[in-house]
Amino acid sequence: MKDIASYSTADAAYILEAGDYILRVGNDSVNTVKAGVVKVEKELVVKRVKNIVDKPEFDDYKPEKRVGYDSDAWNTDGLKSVILSPASISEITFNYESSAYIDDSLREMTIKEVVNLTLGHYNSKNGLSAIVGNAGFTVAGAAGQTAMGFEDKGIPTLCMADGPAGLRISKHYTKDDKGVHVVGDSAMIESVRELMPKPVSKILSLGNRPKKGAEIFHQYATAIPIGTAIAQSFNTELAEACGDIVGEEMEMFGVQLWLAPALNIHRDIRCGRNFEYYSEDPLISGLMAAAITRGVQKHKGCGVTIKHFAANNQEYNRFQNNSVLSERTLRDIYLKGFEICIRDSAPKAVMTSYNLLNGTHTSHSSVLTEDVLRTEFGHEGIIMTDWVVRAAGSDNTCKYDIAHAPEVIDAGGDLFMPGSKADYDDIMDAIKKGKLSEDKVLASATRVVKMAKQLGEIKKEDAE
Repeated sequence: MKDIASYSTADAAYILEAGDYILRVGNDSVNTVKAGVVKVEKELVVKRVKNIVDKPEFDDYKPEKRVGYDSDAWNTDGLKSVILSPASISEITFNYESSAYIDDSLREMTIKEVVNLTLGHYNSKNGLSAIVGNAGFTVAGAAGQTAMGFEDKGIPTLCMADGPAGLRISKHYTKDDKGVHVVGDSAMIESVRELMPKPVSKILSLGNRPKKGAEIFHQYATAIPIGTAIAQSFNTELAEACGDIVGEEMEMFGVQLWLAPALNIHRDIRCGRNFEYYSEDPLISGLMAAAITRGVQKHKGCGVTIKHFAANNQEYNRFQNNSVLSERTLRDIYLKGFEICIRDSAPKAVMTSYNLLNGTHTSHSSVLTEDVLRTEFGHEGIIMTDWVVRAAGSDNTCKYDIAHAPEVIDAGGDLFMPGSKADYDDIMDAIKKGKLSEDKVLASATRVVKMAKQLGEIKKEDAE
């Protein structure tokens, strides 16, 4: 009953209104029958929060009357009823003033070292190749990883592989004393490059040809069903089993964070990534994502990254589009699935979205990261950006700019991905000019280090 409380903007609270809540049972949304009724005899406040968005320049649609239901749909005569006890609903409130913990050991490091901990590991050649999965240094085809070179300080690196339907890694690779090298891929891993027009695909394939005589290794991951198909099963045990497969292969290949599941809402059939999302229903989305998360995270050293937080509903102009919505729409539809997943399964990471929300990049919003994710939802893991690459996202013709690393860290984000020298310079410059405090950077780095130690394992011989 708490999950179906609706948001009241006027009260800044989730409320169970008085009335009859009819339970329907069936094998799809059309073929259902009334099975019972829960009676709420007086209005109950489930939790009090605070309004987090400015009033948009429109009013939410309010129909004059119910549409599509005959009068019998609301008739409760003869149904078994349960009266909800008011004592079972305890009102929840939040303290938004809590301070961030800083690991004192990080104060012994240079600020340059600490800044690098808030960025994905990079080299001078990072650029367009980092967009969709060629930024891994330890697993061929991985999407990226946290800072390397801190093993002597007891801080391992976390390798991240993309989803959505299983681990997305390169099928062929070589290796030498410098690490692993993707074969046949350039800016895009092979599975993505195969979808490009043939002339483009051919050009991209020239980037990483193996050296003559080099041994070529092969690796293959299991393809699990797409998110929409899993959700259509209405079977959380199946979803958890799919996550179990992914977790087992993460252990096998040495991946610590899976950049999935994605649980954005199906808002428009034209969204190019609807296939990896679950539903237009936030309850289904949250429960399915939570089940997959449990399946993955039952494996030691494996975590998921739920995404894209929040209101990410289109791929057109993906870096700079602005989602404009009201407080109630945001809370009742676009945030609720994330809340359910975090509450039920404690994912290790959350990824912010490319889009802006009411004019502010989601990754720049301390209201979303600090107030909603950490305070209201109780997220204790890290918060990372989606892969922000200047070469792909900069467009002077757009009304809005792309996200930037200093603003992300200042808002309480922990990890700016995939990371680059330019992002490092931006953070250092913001610190120098007093636009970003060192304590903010230390707090973000603290959360990254905590997760790295929790998921990563440094072998003794590697550390030596």
